[in-house]
Amino acid sequence: MWRVGVDTGGAFTDVCLCNESDGSAVVGKISSAPRDPGQAVIDGVTKFLGEYGPSLFEVGYFAPGATVATNALLQTRVLKTRGATTHGFRDLLELGRQRRPKLYDLTARKADPLATRDLRFEVSERVNCLGEVEGPLSEAEVRLAAAILRDADVKSVAVCLLYSYLNSGHEEILEDELSGVFTTTSSEVLPEFREYERLAMVVINAFIGPVMQGYLSRMRLRLKEAGLPVEVNATQSNRDVTPFEAVETQPGRTVLSSPITGVVGAVRLAVRVISVQRGYNPVDSVVAGPGLPSGILPPGEFSRDHPPL
Repeated sequence: MWRVGVDTGGAFTDVCLCNESDGSAVVGKISSAPRDPGQAVIDGVTKFLGEYGPSLFEVGYFAPGATVATNALLQTRVLKTRGATTHGFRDLLELGRQRRPKLYDLTARKADPLATRDLRFEVSERVNCLGEVEGPLSEAEVRLAAAILRDADVKSVAVCLLYSYLNSGHEEILEDELSGVFTTTSSEVLPEFREYERLAMVVINAFIGPVMQGYLSRMRLRLKEAGLPVEVNATQSNRDVTPFEAVETQPGRTVLSSPITGVVGAVRLAVRVISVQRGYNPVDSVVAGPGLPSGILPPGEFSRDHPPL
């Protein structure tokens, strides 16, 4: 059986084929297709499998990585994203942790939020810190908001209500009312304490959601039609892999998939090439660009810190 790994960049798509029986590997490169990155993946895999003998039916593991989510986030060339928050928390994206880019510069500006203030709306509801409902969700406000979003032809909505990680009922009602729109809730994406971090993550997920969902679902279906016998996996920002179908609804998990894959590969190579027993310390330092993490790692180990939002 063969293991296939693919990395899709803006200019080139790299394909790696590994024969599990003897450990041999081959690497190939073709031009990427920016308008349809998934097609370059299929073309590259088909091309190099044909050149080196095995068929798609002999693939036992398939995991593509891509900078599609990263580029969509950095270039901000995607559809406008709406946000829904508990009444009184509309400005949380701007407030954040009240940190300024430059502490003593009163004119310093923060980056514009992915969901601007005019695209965020509030709903009357309140869940307390124990997960108990103190104020029911206003059904009239929900229906009005849903109607406004439909009339505005909005493609994605991020929902983040107070303490929803303890009680997700109100977020689920909003999600049901917004059927037909890519809706992502904080209780699904990041069900953890701290409101700003949950809101930031769910907005990122909604921001890149429509683009990534189309890219991932098309590629998954094409590979299945071509005869791929195994499930397609996607690399996440924490270096783990997960089925494509899970990432189609939570694409924010893949934003740093390509940078972290470089760290993983470099560490594996360093451990094999450099003799730790002789006192050498294999260290990998990766700098992927402004705002992306760099890694300095001890022998064979990985840092699991959460990336900044």
